[in-house]
Amino acid sequence: MPGLVLTYHSMNVLGNEYANNDHVALAQDLCSLDEAGFEIVPLSDLVDAWESQALADVRWVAITFDDGGALDARDVVHPTCGPQTSFLNILLEFSSRFGASQPRVNASSFVIASPAARAELDHKDFLSLGWWGDDWWRPATEQGMLAIESHSWDHNHPSLAQTLIAKQGHFELHDLHEARAEVELANDYIGEMTGRRPQFLAYPWGQSSDFLRSDYFPNNIDRHGLKAVFGTAPAFLGAASNRWDLPRFVCGDHWRSPEDFLKLLEGDRSDKR
Repeated sequence: MPGLVLTYHSMNVLGNEYANNDHVALAQDLCSLDEAGFEIVPLSDLVDAWESQALADVRWVAITFDDGGALDARDVVHPTCGPQTSFLNILLEFSSRFGASQPRVNASSFVIASPAARAELDHKDFLSLGWWGDDWWRPATEQGMLAIESHSWDHNHPSLAQTLIAKQGHFELHDLHEARAEVELANDYIGEMTGRRPQFLAYPWGQSSDFLRSDYFPNNIDRHGLKAVFGTAPAFLGAASNRWDLPRFVCGDHWRSPEDFLKLLEGDRSDKR
């Protein structure tokens, strides 16, 4: 079976059931992965194995988190749903229980880099709860369970009063100026804050453009320094996958129940929601 990349959003807390809480889903899915014989590995290891065409002989999965909310790494008390265990502590608890079969448990957090954008999003979309800071990035990196990667400078998010790119709510960038602003500025800031520049980027909303996939990313590696970029096409990593738009399955979009998740692991990628 080819490689598998899964995506969760720690801010997705609308209740305390699998279908409406990515923390509940992650905790259960980790156990399902172990039971199904998958090894959870760092994203960089999975990409290296894909690049060397070594995935045919292994059952590897990489875990990724999008947007970079503090719930990736910190337990919180949600104003309507109560206490929530962070993604990091879910991983640590799983590792303590399944360390023998899962010696490389790790995840990658794709974070929005801009402090101003995160502060505005926290105020407008999350009741000014203070859940979008970056003070947890370096401790998480140094702890070794989470790698901090890029989700662009400001996500070109429609909730923001102003973004680097004039047309908000999409990420189909079409020129070098836009790409350098959203990609390279983010990499510089994340590198400064964590001591490690990102190796990977995840497209906001999974959106990209032919310019990004075919021109900017492959022809400017010396500038952006990225090994690969991820979209959200629901597919397994395979020989035909594009390094600059690698596929990922997204919790809540591509599966919504434990039963859906098991079908996904079996290679059933049809939409049966």
